[in-house]
Amino acid sequence: MLVSKSNIELINQRLEYLYDNFNIEPSTEEVQIGDEDIFIGFPDEWDEANSDYSVEDFLRYTEGLDNIQVIDNHSVIVGNIRQTIISVNEYYYEYWVPDLKFETEKYSLRIISNPFLIGIIASRDGIYNEDFGVYPCSDYKVVEIVYKKEKPSEEEDIEFIKTCLYYIASKYDVPISIGEFRSWDDITDEENDATIIVGSSELIPYCRAMDYYIEGLSIEKEDIKYLHLYKIIEYFSPIVSKKASYEQLNKRLDALQVVERDSEYLESIFKLTKQYEVSLKDKELANTVLNECVDIALLFQFLPDKIQKTLSKSCHFEVKNIASLSSSTIEVIKKEIADILYATRNSIVHAKSNYTVTGKECSEEDLEQLNEFMVKLCECLFVWNGRQSKEFQLK
Repeated sequence: MLVSKSNIELINQRLEYLYDNFNIEPSTEEVQIGDEDIFIGFPDEWDEANSDYSVEDFLRYTEGLDNIQVIDNHSVIVGNIRQTIISVNEYYYEYWVPDLKFETEKYSLRIISNPFLIGIIASRDGIYNEDFGVYPCSDYKVVEIVYKKEKPSEEEDIEFIKTCLYYIASKYDVPISIGEFRSWDDITDEENDATIIVGSSELIPYCRAMDYYIEGLSIEKEDIKYLHLYKIIEYFSPIVSKKASYEQLNKRLDALQVVERDSEYLESIFKLTKQYEVSLKDKELANTVLNECVDIALLFQFLPDKIQKTLSKSCHFEVKNIASLSSSTIEVIKKEIADILYATRNSIVHAKSNYTVTGKECSEEDLEQLNEFMVKLCECLFVWNGRQSKEFQLK
């Protein structure tokens, strides 16, 4: 399709609408009869070579722009077209995955780059910043759906998209998932040219769990990030348990100077051994590190608000008074938090069809906040490890 006498007026009207409502920069060249493409001036866009759209696509994408819909932070719908952002390694996708098109009675789906609808929403909403390398259109690859019939429910759309993404991932061994609009960290306007000197006293000795920590921070999916951070609990817990058990055992042996070595004394040694074995069970790992390595009164503030309220109610205390609670109450709180961490871990690891909910699991909506708590907990574990003697310090 070319620009013609019959469509040039409509094209110009829609371009004006984009200029007025979506922060699209007007082209320096007017649309001419016979043109094959329409240029879209996305702001701060580096890849202008790919900002040309065929006349046919332009008319499809701009049909009904006054009713454009943005779904969550990942999708835009206009008329019978939906574009949903995907997260995938661009190089591997281009290298391994052929041009695919999925066809069903309800949908026609394909994967495209430089998505028009995503680009105009990013332009309209200011989701771009050239200084940080965030571009409104060329940054994205999307699933584009064309509805063949009346639009199904949002749940059906997402299920179909994920079905197609699974096909790609399993067929071509390329991790791919629904993504979201990009963002960048806020910074102050002040520039700090001073060099900050970090001395050896400020550095924590390296241990392998730091690799898990860094990997976890780089993961965007909150459930996978949680599992990476939980691995750090699993990493430290055995040595924490061993150290605690050795200290208790040494105290018992020290007591031989003042007490009789009778059957009751020997039985107490057996009990210590049993306690140590119990502490190594999966269910007890989080409880072990919470008991021995952190001050939960200080970390409590980083838990999700919902969990804080639940614990304050079940353990009968006010959050503001947590620092003055008795040691016995603190132990109960630690055990409750450990149960929450363990239950949340299990709910992610095990398939939903095989998992029985305990009621202690952190909700999906609060998982991001729980991960903030996990980050602080892990940092405490690194500090704890750094001040241990070589006998108990993990590398």
